[in-house]
Amino acid sequence: MSTTLAVPFTRPKWNGGVPPTGSPAATRNTLLALLPPNELASFLVSSELVMVKAKEILFVPGGAIEHVHFPEDCVISLVTQLSDGDAIEAMTIGNDGFTDLAGLNGVATMNCQGIGQISGHAWRVRRGDFLALFVDCPELVRLLHRYSQIVFETVSQSAACNRLHLVEQRCAKWLLMSHDRVGRPTFDLTQEFLSQMLGVRRAGVTVAIGILQRNGLLAHSRGSITIADRAGLEAAACECYGVIRRREEKILV
Repeated sequence: MSTTLAVPFTRPKWNGGVPPTGSPAATRNTLLALLPPNELASFLVSSELVMVKAKEILFVPGGAIEHVHFPEDCVISLVTQLSDGDAIEAMTIGNDGFTDLAGLNGVATMNCQGIGQISGHAWRVRRGDFLALFVDCPELVRLLHRYSQIVFETVSQSAACNRLHLVEQRCAKWLLMSHDRVGRPTFDLTQEFLSQMLGVRRAGVTVAIGILQRNGLLAHSRGSITIADRAGLEAAACECYGVIRRREEKILV
């Protein structure tokens, strides 16, 4: 199982405009950080750094997608909604990815809701400008397609995980992935929201959080979670966390 620790994120120290081309401080997003300087510069010219808040609706099922987000230290969920009002997370997007797989594949809409999961920052670009970048940014297109493979494999792994692993194992996995993406030990999260993300009843999440907290792995207060023992949380998680991390490291090159 991976023991890679999240790297703390220091917010870029600029007030609007474009950071120096190729500056390591320009982005914490994996896809953008892998771009050659000229493509990164083209992307930053077309985008802006914005705050994404928890529970903020970014797009709705079947609705127009006006903006594409590349998270820096926020986390965004793609949520599948059912006719009876229930909802479950289909995919979590953090600084490892971007939100608009539909646009990459030439599709106008998505059949899910995009919603802020953990508050933080993201690069936001208008969808038309995003698609226009494809003409002169071949490396960006290549990386976006490789990320789409990660999405497929992650969703496939999650299907098995949701069926076979204990709630506290899945909870530990989800918290580790969130910690990786935000780069800070404390982040906003309610048990109600976590229950929706895991597709279980709130009572089940309360029990799982209680087990992890009693073991000294995390601290929980109203509306927030603090990772107290990263190594212990990795040991408590199911194998899926390590599988997904290793595939990301192999594919995103």
